[in-house]
Amino acid sequence: MASPAERAEKASELRREAYEFLSGSGLFDLLAENFAQPTVTGSASYDLMVWRDIDIHMAVEAERWRDWMAFGGTLADFFETIGLPLHEATYLNDWVDPHPLGAGLYWGLKFKDAQGDPWKIDLWGWDPFDFAVRQARDDSLKVDLNICDRDLILRLKTEARARDNYYGVRVTSLDIYQFAIARAGDSLSALEMWKRQQ
Repeated sequence: MASPAERAEKASELRREAYEFLSGSGLFDLLAENFAQPTVTGSASYDLMVWRDIDIHMAVEAERWRDWMAFGGTLADFFETIGLPLHEATYLNDWVDPHPLGAGLYWGLKFKDAQGDPWKIDLWGWDPFDFAVRQARDDSLKVDLNICDRDLILRLKTEARARDNYYGVRVTSLDIYQFAIARAGDSLSALEMWKRQQ
């Protein structure tokens, strides 16, 4: 079991890798040129990474779904050009069948870096008004996360990812964040019980 210091160091190392990739690869520029200014959110933004996963949100009108779909070819060419061919690219138009958390456009990208480490990047295009609301909510969440037990979050996320068919299925990152903010316990079993009571 890693120590709190080791977990914090690993999270910072992953965050540094993420931002170095985004700035050095040209992906941010590509997104801005084709859609809107991209914004990193999720664990990379919060400095709570436990694996190589980046969430990027942009303001993109729903009627641009064809542009978003066609962008898949551009993304594939881009990753091929930088020597990191895409292993998987998943397209969603949640305006057709809205997700409970909201409707938007999505690309889920999976690839391996030069060291062979797997990465996942989630690109979301939200309606401009929805994007602004989400960013305000994200800013508020960051404030709450900065004053809660951050090591508890890193530990629970690490433990949850070690279980088969658990992380993202039975508990999500947001569940863990809200659980830590609520100071409702210190274990995954306590988190599950807390979730059932909400």
